[in-house]
Amino acid sequence: MSVSQFFLDDKYLKSILPDYVLRNTQIEMAEIIESALNSYTNTFIEAPTGSGKTMAYLIPSFAGDNKIILSTKTKQLMNQLLYKDIPVVQKIIGSKKSVRSLKGRKNYFCPHRYYKFVHSKAAFYIDAVSWFEEMSKYGDIIEAPWGVLDNDVCSLMTADRFQCIGNKCAYYDECPFYMQKKEANIADIVVTNHFLLLSDIAMKSKESFGSIFEYRDNIIFDEAHSVPDIFSQYAGVEFPLSSLMILFYENKDIIKTENVDKVYKAYSKILDKIKEPKILYEPLADDFKKLIELASSIILSTDDEEIKEEFGVYLLLYEEFNCDKEGVRLIEKTIQKNTVYITLKFIPFESGTDFVKGLKDAATSSVFVSATLSSGGDFAYIIKETGMQDMCETYILDNVFDFNAQGKLFAPKVYNSENDKKNKIYLELLTQMEGSALIICNSLERMQFIEKLLRSAEINKKIYTQVGVNIGELDFCSEDMVLIGSATLREGIDISGGGFKAVILDQLPFEYPKDILLQSKAEKLSGENANSFIDFFLPRAVLYFKQAVGRLIRHEDDFGIWVVLDYRIIDKSYGKYFLDVISNVEIVENIEDALYFIKEDIHG
Repeated sequence: MSVSQFFLDDKYLKSILPDYVLRNTQIEMAEIIESALNSYTNTFIEAPTGSGKTMAYLIPSFAGDNKIILSTKTKQLMNQLLYKDIPVVQKIIGSKKSVRSLKGRKNYFCPHRYYKFVHSKAAFYIDAVSWFEEMSKYGDIIEAPWGVLDNDVCSLMTADRFQCIGNKCAYYDECPFYMQKKEANIADIVVTNHFLLLSDIAMKSKESFGSIFEYRDNIIFDEAHSVPDIFSQYAGVEFPLSSLMILFYENKDIIKTENVDKVYKAYSKILDKIKEPKILYEPLADDFKKLIELASSIILSTDDEEIKEEFGVYLLLYEEFNCDKEGVRLIEKTIQKNTVYITLKFIPFESGTDFVKGLKDAATSSVFVSATLSSGGDFAYIIKETGMQDMCETYILDNVFDFNAQGKLFAPKVYNSENDKKNKIYLELLTQMEGSALIICNSLERMQFIEKLLRSAEINKKIYTQVGVNIGELDFCSEDMVLIGSATLREGIDISGGGFKAVILDQLPFEYPKDILLQSKAEKLSGENANSFIDFFLPRAVLYFKQAVGRLIRHEDDFGIWVVLDYRIIDKSYGKYFLDVISNVEIVENIEDALYFIKEDIHG
């Protein structure tokens, strides 16, 4: 039976989902994916907001005989697939395909580290030991208690890839991660996230031992626009120096406290020199070299083979980080709960070749699905970044909604740097408009400023930011709200039924050009006689713009305004690339016309 029948026939999707709306775009996408899976054709599909892409790739995946990996961006989206969408598909198809999920090691309980660091000091970790004993009564412990116990304690009961000793571990046969990995690799369908899968593809490209996923017929990448940026991190080298310091701290009884103090003193001197969240590595290269040499001399003087083996992994990683490959070497500093974490990162300028190499060892073919893959109707950017030139098919599917009838673009004559003018527009618009609004900024600083501005003005709406709130629990329909955020809010929010009446972009979503990584890539392009703005910054900004404007119209009954407080969209030649995203939409430049359009009474 053709996959189209599951959408067309009332006894299938319609019988389980009462609000299901038949959409030709969804059927077209399902048929393209069915063909791609059966013919093992690498395929990129840009499916517009509201097209129902999840069902469009799940139904062909379960209707056929192929073994498939389904990869999405976050654990939250994984859970939505596992507990909401897949059960629906299994019910309508009657599929007996086995389904398993697999996440990164740190999500799973590690018995080796628990007994070594927690159980051995039970008096200090009473809550953790009580949790373990209580859970043991109910059978195998799989998931680590993140969110239940303190994160520092959870870190002692979990292992990352550096801390895991693999088949040398006494608990290897009962290790939750390896048991889950084994089940996943024999299942018909595996649900995972991009970070784990792409790290494994990168490992395969380097022909390293210890890869996670066994060979599959197909991979389907949902939210595929994020694949290049995530993969480039794994294609390079990431050396978590903070994890090396944890190795010393956790084993201070064996290494000796005075030696640990020496290492931490040298580490602290380096920390004092790192003033920004992201800096180039080269100016501090000698400092890190001395630190590693000191750490090596101390570790080699111990008799503990397990500690030596774990340190050896870090040492190889440090040597790999200092390779002569072309790319940028960074020091990244993050602060969580007053704790400073330092990571050394080597990110290659080009990782497409490595991606293709690793992908060939992961599956016969892949399907890439997202609402934002093209720029100006062209897949050139995403295809170049993934190295898939001349080896894939591409499709741009028609918009599901009538943007011209359901939305308008309010583009007042204000430029990206004219914040005073913008602030007046915010107050006037949000004070008078009916319904809720989403504001997307290019920086956290601007987000915080707008929050203070609106709170001080006491507008008649509840105000939230992306920080410290569960967005999924907010009801933007029942009462008027303003949600303010940055890049996080461009994707991953599915609020239909009139959730927002206005989506406001504080400025066009160009990335900060002085970011060290972006600047390095731009300089490389310029050296190759390419135009870094046209070939790099612009297509990325258009993709981000697509994500942002896609937050407004999510259902046939939705209507509202897009507000762009950056007149470059109108008077710059490159503005057409952004306007094409919402083609045929009427543009208004005065606030009265914008307010009139979002009045409930004119829409019946």
